[in-house]
Amino acid sequence: MLLIVGIGASAGGLDAFKSFFANTPADTGMAFVLVQHLSPDHKSMLAELLGRTTTMGVIEAADDTEVKPNCVFIIPPDATLTIHGGRLKVARPAPPRERRRPIDTFFQSLAEDQGENAIAIILAGTGSDGTLGLTAIKERGGLTLAQAEFDHHALPGMPQSATATGQVDEVLAVETMPARVVAYHKHLTGVAGNKDGNGLRQDAASHLVTIMGALRARSGHDFSEYKEKTLLRRLQRRMQVLQVETPGAYIERFRKQPEELDMLFRELLIGVTQFFRDPAAFEALATEVIKSLVAGKGADDDIRVWVPGCSTGQEAYSLAILIREAMDSRRPKPKVQIFGTDIDDRAIALARVGRYRKPVAGLSAERLDRWFSEEGGDYCVLPEIREMCVFSIHSIIKHPPFSKLDLISCRNLLIYIDAEMQDRVMRTFHYSLKPGGHLFLGSSESVTRATKLFGVGDKKHRIFQRREIEGASLPDLSGIGRRLEPSASQDAPRAPGDDRIDKSARRATEKYNPPHVVVDGRDQIVRFSGATMGQYVELASGAPSYALFDILRKSLRPATRAALKEVKASRAVVRHENVPIRIDGHTRLVTLIAEPLADQGADAGLIALVFQDVGAGNPGGPAQGRGSSTDMVKALEQELRTTRAQLQSTIDELEVANEELKSSNEEHQSVNEELQSSNEELETAKEEMQSVNEEVQTINSEMASKNELLTNLNSDLKNLLESTEIATLFLDGQLRVKSFTPGLTDIFHLRDGDVGRPVTEIVSLLDYGDLQKDVKTVLRKLTMVERQVRLKEPGASFVLRIRPYRTIDNVIDGVVLTFVDISERNAIDEALRQSERQFHALAESIPQLAWILDGEGSAFWFNRRWSDYTGTTLEDMKGWGWRSVLDPAEVDRVVAGVKRSVETGEVWEDTFPLRGSDGAYRWFLSRAEPIRDESGKIVRWFGTNTDIEDQRRSEELQELLLKEMDHRVKNLFAIVGGVVTLSARSAKTPKEMVSTIQGRLGALASAHVLIRTTKPGAGDKRESTLDALVRAILAPHVDPGATDGDARAMIEGPEVAVGGDAATSLALILHELATNAVKYGAYSTPGGRVRISWTLNKGKLELAWQERGGPPVNGAPEREGFGSLLARRSINGQLGGQLEFDWDAEGLTVRLSAAAERLMP
Repeated sequence: MLLIVGIGASAGGLDAFKSFFANTPADTGMAFVLVQHLSPDHKSMLAELLGRTTTMGVIEAADDTEVKPNCVFIIPPDATLTIHGGRLKVARPAPPRERRRPIDTFFQSLAEDQGENAIAIILAGTGSDGTLGLTAIKERGGLTLAQAEFDHHALPGMPQSATATGQVDEVLAVETMPARVVAYHKHLTGVAGNKDGNGLRQDAASHLVTIMGALRARSGHDFSEYKEKTLLRRLQRRMQVLQVETPGAYIERFRKQPEELDMLFRELLIGVTQFFRDPAAFEALATEVIKSLVAGKGADDDIRVWVPGCSTGQEAYSLAILIREAMDSRRPKPKVQIFGTDIDDRAIALARVGRYRKPVAGLSAERLDRWFSEEGGDYCVLPEIREMCVFSIHSIIKHPPFSKLDLISCRNLLIYIDAEMQDRVMRTFHYSLKPGGHLFLGSSESVTRATKLFGVGDKKHRIFQRREIEGASLPDLSGIGRRLEPSASQDAPRAPGDDRIDKSARRATEKYNPPHVVVDGRDQIVRFSGATMGQYVELASGAPSYALFDILRKSLRPATRAALKEVKASRAVVRHENVPIRIDGHTRLVTLIAEPLADQGADAGLIALVFQDVGAGNPGGPAQGRGSSTDMVKALEQELRTTRAQLQSTIDELEVANEELKSSNEEHQSVNEELQSSNEELETAKEEMQSVNEEVQTINSEMASKNELLTNLNSDLKNLLESTEIATLFLDGQLRVKSFTPGLTDIFHLRDGDVGRPVTEIVSLLDYGDLQKDVKTVLRKLTMVERQVRLKEPGASFVLRIRPYRTIDNVIDGVVLTFVDISERNAIDEALRQSERQFHALAESIPQLAWILDGEGSAFWFNRRWSDYTGTTLEDMKGWGWRSVLDPAEVDRVVAGVKRSVETGEVWEDTFPLRGSDGAYRWFLSRAEPIRDESGKIVRWFGTNTDIEDQRRSEELQELLLKEMDHRVKNLFAIVGGVVTLSARSAKTPKEMVSTIQGRLGALASAHVLIRTTKPGAGDKRESTLDALVRAILAPHVDPGATDGDARAMIEGPEVAVGGDAATSLALILHELATNAVKYGAYSTPGGRVRISWTLNKGKLELAWQERGGPPVNGAPEREGFGSLLARRSINGQLGGQLEFDWDAEGLTVRLSAAAERLMP
């Protein structure tokens, strides 16, 4: 079987959810549905957060989702979740907040859909959502749990509201709930084989009488005439909660723990009720019955209503409201008495208080405002309605009923009792109602079996009217508990003398050894001989009887009656032979023997009746015709004698009876007239006295309860005033002292003897001269006055509140002054303000951008530097609005990091760009530290953003310079190697070679001077020409003594002035090309040549570098080297031109262009 666990919590229930699933195995075989109060305007992250806690699948519910085991389903935002046929139903949008009760809605649908396979769990949350739904699940046989705060005391809020109904099976810490649910599931699976097609345990019915008998002995209430299926379901559910395997084990349990019978009693009393349940029916009752009922009553008349099975009083108060609304236009108004009764003492206690937790189901806003007062989190019935109702513990089954009633409202009680008990209750209702009175039943109830007593008024809404019948209409209270109390005849076989009876019977019948019975002096059977007696008895339908002549065959009754009469008279053995009897269509002859068992002792009066089968008795049959005529005559004579004896016995009995009847008739006739007149008077007096007695008993019970409540309230009030340590002063309208608390003596010089004195005559330590003026203002305007006052001497400060003193009847009878010491609070406030000033001064003075988040990660404060940099306001950035100034590419990653730290409590640190007020992004190092309270809970986060844009650029420039230096050093070594090689080829002597190398290295140094970057801002105005720059770059690679025909470099072009950054960029590019020519190109072979030419046309410089005679070119390289990349960036960025490479097979050709205006600074 699949158990579905519904779990309800408020918006703050995340920790409880995590704790629950952290302790829940992933393979329970159950499904979990989480219903939480969610904001309809925000996406829920509950599925994501719980997915990290459990390995079960965590799914946000969608419409028509099938509920599967080992999965967690979560209600989506702005939706109503229900279940039907094992599939989740999602309806959008959710109702308005004031009518939104998502937990109740889901639990009620879960109860209807799954029955006993449902489990309801209420976790942390405010309000009372889930209470009604949990009650519905328990009514259908499911398990109910609530979260404990400590030691099985419910957590305030939703768990406490559910527990207050008495419908919660266990109050547990959230960590222990999973083990309890798993064990419950295992137990249900184990006992599933013992249930029939209706889900009822087959082995429980045989133990029902024993269990109900024990329950009656414990509670005083008899449930034997409740419907058996109802009893079995409640018993079965109790066994499931306790995980008891067999009914026998349950019996052993309550014998060892009698308080378990109290729990079973509560289980049978589930009171599912609410105000105006089935509104259409109540509206019909108001229109068709109450309106005419009120119209027909005067000031001296009473309206009397009875609500049996009233539970916690909602139905009784609903009727009171209807009657009171119907009397709005009546002057004068009749007196109304509504009797609410129930056998549940706890429910009656709640009904008497008349206090119901918010929100109250079934009541319109108009009725709530008119007939209820709001006190804290509860609605209280106004005294005007409360005084119309009287509540008492009363059993409709065993207690006398109320009488002279105009209306009985008995809704959804008859469905729990069997047909026979329903008939008796209907007769009771008929007796209780006045002629023409009305009966109001539940939607599943009717008077089909009592149509003679009640007529149909409104069949659809189950309103019926009392009919007049012949004869007296009296309540039937007979037969109560007969199923649990065996009759005298049933008890007889278990009498203490049972063994003696057996011995005596065996002694008397052992010489005959026939079928026999033992009867007492009242002809009640106390023993059967066994199965052989079956042919002499006839069992009738209906309740079993032990009366001999109720079950004996009719043909044996005359002879048996005569034999018993003889043996009782003679105390000797009586024998009647050949008594004919027809068995299975054949005549048999029986010898009947009656013998007393004893004359004295415990067995005196007991008689053994023995039946001896003589044989077939068919005197007139064909087979008998072949026998002797003498035997036939004897048989007929014997039969005749027997018949005569029976007839004579009957005649004698009849004569005696006639004489006794005649004598009794004369006596009865003489007193009948007197009794008849007295009986009518007594009957009337009895009804009146019974009604008065019930009312007095009910009122006394309620008054005793009220007196006890008043005593407790006075004690509570005294302890409250003394324990609050709030100085309180009560004054009457003339400013005389009525009462005060001990703390007031520190403010006024008061003693107990000052009660009754005007407060203006008593010395006050307050520096406050407007006391009398303010008190008179409060009495005049009936509003509260609040002042902050000090003692005359420096020290304590107080908040003085002056309120009108209102009595229960809302009459103003003075004022109440309370003095709350705020000296310590003022000191703390001042220290807090000083700390806040210091913090703000520090936060505004630091160079970083600073901000504060709450414990959930929502921002609520930014310093001025943040606003100056981003150009935003606090309203723009509040909550998660700060995401708008993040780089869009970084938003998701940064937000995820913040939420992860909020969840784990770890310090958050990250680097990302923020958009400034000018639209440009700069890089910041961001860091946030958690701020915890005394319990270690994170309440805030303080974070800063440090600008690292310049640092990042510096690091990037340094990295670039290092790479360039590395590249140039490598190139320098390559050039030096080329110079040495070239010089070695052309030099004839070592000395010449040294001279040549020195000259070329000097040229290389001169070229380096040209390409060295000047320091920015140094004022270096170095200028040159393009021709000089080219020759200086190529000087180290050519032979200075070569003729034009042997020259390895050909340079031609007009004179072009270059300087500043342009000279540096061109020098770097030409140096890179020359270096590559030495390593890979024309200068890497002896015959290689380079041609450099340029032109200046229309403001644009175009330069060509052409290599010939070098190694063959096999196409462009696979990737661009660092030097080439650096050269391209210089041309594109600094010179505003282009750089192109043409990789011909004969040699490389490079074309360079630059804007002429950029060649000079």
